[in-house]
Amino acid sequence: MNNWLFRIPNKYLAYFALSIWAVLSFMLLHKTSYGIDEGAAHALLLVWSVSDNVVSPILTLGFPDFRTIFLAPAGILWTGNIVAAKITTMLIMAIAAWALHAWRHRSGYGESALLATGLLLISPLLIGQIDTISVAAYLLLIFALGAWSDQLYRESKRAFGGMYFAQISLCLVSITLHPLGLAYPLALLWSWYKNPIDQKHRTYFYFGIAFATLMALALTSGWSHIEWFNNPIMSLSALLLGPALGEAFGPFHWICGIGMLFVLISVIWKQAAHLWADFLGRTLLFALLIGLLTGDEIFGIVALVICLYWGFPLLLQRSSSQHRGFWAQQGMVLLLSVVISTTFMVIDKESYQLLPMDYLSPRDTLIKTLAEDSGLFSNSDSNQNPSPKTPLRVASQWPGLTMLACRCDALPLPPNAQDSAALFSMLRGIDYLIFDPRNPKNSSLSHNIAMMDAGKVETLALQLGGVIVQIKHPSTDMIPDKKS
Repeated sequence: MNNWLFRIPNKYLAYFALSIWAVLSFMLLHKTSYGIDEGAAHALLLVWSVSDNVVSPILTLGFPDFRTIFLAPAGILWTGNIVAAKITTMLIMAIAAWALHAWRHRSGYGESALLATGLLLISPLLIGQIDTISVAAYLLLIFALGAWSDQLYRESKRAFGGMYFAQISLCLVSITLHPLGLAYPLALLWSWYKNPIDQKHRTYFYFGIAFATLMALALTSGWSHIEWFNNPIMSLSALLLGPALGEAFGPFHWICGIGMLFVLISVIWKQAAHLWADFLGRTLLFALLIGLLTGDEIFGIVALVICLYWGFPLLLQRSSSQHRGFWAQQGMVLLLSVVISTTFMVIDKESYQLLPMDYLSPRDTLIKTLAEDSGLFSNSDSNQNPSPKTPLRVASQWPGLTMLACRCDALPLPPNAQDSAALFSMLRGIDYLIFDPRNPKNSSLSHNIAMMDAGKVETLALQLGGVIVQIKHPSTDMIPDKKS
């Protein structure tokens, strides 16, 4: 005990470990405005517009989710800085990991919680979610805070106290973030239905949860930037291999995804009673069920948390016999931890090596073409002394990302039109269209553009991520023909 290292409180060692993780994770992040989540772009643009008093069409995109609250300090202090927003998301994830570990440690699973938290923080899928400023970190924080708030409220038993309004606020925030956010109010509702303090408190929470849910659903207007019915196997394969683009999703990804599905089902089957009895576990189960409708990477993060925090106790429980040797007791758990952590770090290393190559997804490559190809996308004739340029206006399938990358006015795509003439009248004042013609939602738009006269529209770029179409209005200047 004379060693000074043993005299340092564990919480300071944890702070140091999280600081090391933050520095190493920062090295894996992109420093450009490409690749972030559409909802995050919407929230950042609103904060920047308010802080700098800049008029922008960002309000036409609807009400942003409550990431705006978390990102507001970084957006106000460092306006226009994407890196500051990513660092904020990283700090949110560190707090969420701390809360998850503390909750499981309080439940008597300290050793497994330590292993699970370490593996969660270095997982390529989670670091990718931080890089895109996704809702994953914010949802995990809300789920963990919700579990702690429920416990504190039941201990205090104060009606309409701070913990009551904290839980109702968390319901509101979680629902606006993502459809999986419905899991927290559902878990809270079930908790007060099955285990109320008394009838009075139960009624208070029924009304509070209903009010927060209805208000959040009205604000989100159906989570317009969320894609539904994705392949859940793709997100499950990302637990080990990191995010994979559609063209890179091969047989090996299918094998890993199906294998992780069996692991997830096994953990849930064996830990069903413990998961349902635990408030946090119940919330994650609801989130997993809702996530089957989206199948995105947020669903994968929830599956990863369940596998780690409830899977390791199964392994440690099997190896707890005192009449076995070290290998029989802890060897298998140690070996599995080394294999998983090594796999995660190999994928993280590959991501780090791709950073100098500025590798982008097909969608972001298309947006970068619009943003950086000044020869194609110019409002004035370069052969003359240019007068002040008129603002460029783009109708985009990803208006937030387009506005952020191009620094131009971006609007959502026009609604379905009856014919090409009706569509052309809707496009008055629009210079360019950028969208994915393979998306079923854009089938009417693609058909109407294909039926237009050649003098009205021109395809400037056709890539894997989508298409860029110039709208030629009679009153606007024409640009030189170029092909991409």
